[in-house]
Amino acid sequence: MTKSDARVVRGRRVVAFVRHGHFDRPEGTASAHSLFPLSAEGRGQAERAAGPILEMCQDLELEIDSRIEASQLLRAWETANIVAGSLSERLAEEKHQRFHVIQRDELIERGLGSAANLTFERIHEMLASDPRLGPLPDGWRRMPEFRLPVQGAESLMQAGARVAARVATSIDSIPGEDPRDVVRLFVAHSGCLRHAAVVLGAVDVRAVPELSMDFTQAVMIEKLPSGDWIHIGGQFRKHLSGS
Repeated sequence: MTKSDARVVRGRRVVAFVRHGHFDRPEGTASAHSLFPLSAEGRGQAERAAGPILEMCQDLELEIDSRIEASQLLRAWETANIVAGSLSERLAEEKHQRFHVIQRDELIERGLGSAANLTFERIHEMLASDPRLGPLPDGWRRMPEFRLPVQGAESLMQAGARVAARVATSIDSIPGEDPRDVVRLFVAHSGCLRHAAVVLGAVDVRAVPELSMDFTQAVMIEKLPSGDWIHIGGQFRKHLSGS
């Protein structure tokens, strides 16, 4: 074999789904697209998030890519920038690595269209009073395929497909000849991230209504050379009824 025939072995390609930190959302309100920033509690969560992410990457022998992608919504963008700053501080001496955040509209949470920022009680009342629609089904907020019958609304699976498409495009943009075993962080929202994992094939759609994510929690999903995706690190938590 000549030198020109030698090929660089492609490194592993992993994504880390990271939920934003806590924010003060109005009680009982459809606040997925709200403009609220992180609370003081959420900023603290974001400041502490780098440690567990680094530990998971060390256990899985992964290098964190310098590019971090974030939902355009403020709470996710703030979380990503705090995490980026913490990672830069921790890795500056060892690897001289600096992290930067790119915001993406594709990573925003599932939208409820014209019902956004109404209380859930008000949404129920208004749709129940529409003679064309009738009452909403019980548990509609966690049904993967259910879409509110209003303009601009998405189902959780539609939001997951949007996020999954962006994630796949982003991770495939890392050059194939790059030999690093690399993970890229995506900071967004529990609903769209969990359902993106379903679309990618890493989570069973039958299980996802019972799952959730803690604030600033990271879940790792790897894209295999075959094109399949598998869950390799971090655990979705069980959703508690009423939480």
